[in-house]
Amino acid sequence: MKDTAIIQETPGGERGLALDFDALVLGEQAALLRLARRLVWEGEEARDLVQSALADAYEKRHTLRDPRAGPAWLRRILVSRAMGHLRRRRVWHVLREALDLGPSAPPSPEESFTGAERWHAFGRALRTLPAQQATAFSLRYLEGLDLEAIADAMNITRGTVRIHLYRALQKLKAADALRGDTP
Repeated sequence: MKDTAIIQETPGGERGLALDFDALVLGEQAALLRLARRLVWEGEEARDLVQSALADAYEKRHTLRDPRAGPAWLRRILVSRAMGHLRRRRVWHVLREALDLGPSAPPSPEESFTGAERWHAFGRALRTLPAQQATAFSLRYLEGLDLEAIADAMNITRGTVRIHLYRALQKLKAADALRGDTP
């Protein structure tokens, strides 16, 4: 059912492709959740981001002109939401430290028992990057998207994607978060 569209009569009598939103969500939901987890590194926040991105997409579903672009369109909405979330989280972290409100909430049991310490260290280093650098890095090296798809998802030029990737790699290498085979 992935990437399905149905032919539907439009009000003006013209025939065109209409988005089968339910099929699109069913086909892309797992990939969106995986992407969200890699962008924010917290399971519950990732699920919340996917739900809010899908709610946004549902409201805007009539603006999608080509149903075949549905997966990239959903990814763009999710990335936009995640970048805003990362910016707000960084501001809150700075405020928490400045106001000495104490440490943030402890990790969930799921997060405590998943992955190796090296993966967690990498996640911590990735979270220190600016939102656009972390997003570009995650889309390229964790999701495997090409530069064009990243530029489309982030709504920036391909050259800007390359700059964000270069800076992210430099900072991660300096933080010793990338050992062994580096991207």
